Amino acid sequence: MKPPRLSRRPSFAPSRRHFLFGVSSFAVAGVTAWLPSVVIPAAMASPLPDSATERSFNAFILLSKYLTAKAQLDESIGRAIFAGLSEQDADFASQVAALDTLVSSTKTPAGALQALLDAQQSALAALPRRVVTGWYLGVVGSGAKARTVAYEQALMYPPIADVIVMPSFARGVPGYWAKAPVLSR
Repeated sequence: MKPPRLSRRPSFAPSRRHFLFGVSSFAVAGVTAWLPSVVIPAAMASPLPDSATERSFNAFILLSKYLTAKAQLDESIGRAIFAGLSEQDADFASQVAALDTLVSSTKTPAGALQALLDAQQSALAALPRRVVTGWYLGVVGSGAKARTVAYEQALMYPPIADVIVMPSFARGVPGYWAKAPVLSR
């Protein structure tokens, strides 16, 4: 008679299936306990914008469309530009409203607006330049206070995208510049 065959695995060793189930249960429990401590404070820290701020932003977008002659502008970039300009100038929203009123009352074309403001030596003369700089260069402010809000989405790149590669983006495979150019005859 043969002796009974014993299992090679001790009875207390978990199978791979049990191990994976245990590890995934532990991970789910950890995330479930951690998530409320992160999500709830973040939601409380960023309240919904009030209606006055939203109205100011909408006026800014309309002014931006007028100045850039673009029918569509990226809202997230617009919010970044608006926030950056508002941080640097507490009166930014009221200046946008004043410029909007001036444009509406004079029916000035966008191409002639800057000359009109410069001729009047208006306090609003710098505003169109700051807004257009934000959209076309993707930078808000200047000097030590300059802040990048957009790079490849800046409006200066699409018109030249078929001719000039955006700075910092490779024009070809690594080392493409080492080969002699092919001359056409």
